[in-house]
Amino acid sequence: MKKYIIIALTVLALAGCKKAAEPNFNGIWLWSKFMNEVNLDTLAAKDIKNIILHEVAFERHGVDSTLDFVAEAHKRDMKVHIWFQCFYKDGKWINPVKDSLNCYDQEYFDEVIERAVRYVGYGVDGIHLDYIRFGGTAWKHNPSEEITATGCVTEFCRQINAAVKAANPDIVLSAALMPEPDSEYYYGQDPAQMGQYIDILMPMIYFHCDSYRKGGAPWAKMVADHFATKGAPAKVWAGLTTYYDTDSTKVVPMNADEILRDCRMFADSTLAEGVVLFRYGLGEIPDLNELKTK
Repeated sequence: MKKYIIIALTVLALAGCKKAAEPNFNGIWLWSKFMNEVNLDTLAAKDIKNIILHEVAFERHGVDSTLDFVAEAHKRDMKVHIWFQCFYKDGKWINPVKDSLNCYDQEYFDEVIERAVRYVGYGVDGIHLDYIRFGGTAWKHNPSEEITATGCVTEFCRQINAAVKAANPDIVLSAALMPEPDSEYYYGQDPAQMGQYIDILMPMIYFHCDSYRKGGAPWAKMVADHFATKGAPAKVWAGLTTYYDTDSTKVVPMNADEILRDCRMFADSTLAEGVVLFRYGLGEIPDLNELKTK
């Protein structure tokens, strides 16, 4: 009799457990001005469950309204990552290397990291680092063997990792990367080093844009595999556009089938584990449940 009672209780306990949500590796960058326009039910139904929300939302909509948005996302098993620029402020690049003093700008590091820790305290799911690089001039900021542009980016990643993980060990730390394989020289981004501290690397593989169109799909797939291999143990989500950049001044929104085609290419033919769409408000959002079927 005891045996059957135990079995019955076990069945009841399992029936009462909520099924854990499957890991989701699809996301979309969301400008703050669209926060109150985006339909969370639609995104969730289309298997886009990571929203990378720009930090200006807290200023534009207020902290309470933004956190209400986060709470609504959580009700749909969605995650919200707060997105902000690191080495870029008020429309200008910040040089985080004090070249003449042969040191990194710790004061500026602390300013940015403090913002990140504050957002973690709000209960968001992730911190997304944009402009975590130099503006193409990294090679100019190597005053010594010990102090270099690449070392600067890596050290910032190490420090922000330590700070946000201390505040919440489960926080997801991600970063947008330039897609060139030689990004150390120009941007100070070494995926092998950054991948030790960043959970998800998101190379911006915008192969429909003017700068990278010549490489086409073969180049795009090579880039995804390069970052996935070199950036381990970090995961790679491929950053993709939802538009065609025709001449660097005009963009043409893509339809859902076109965007899905690109997403499927990365899902089926590269080592990237997820895709991130740039951005909401341009292009027709595809149903990424389709990626689960071959």
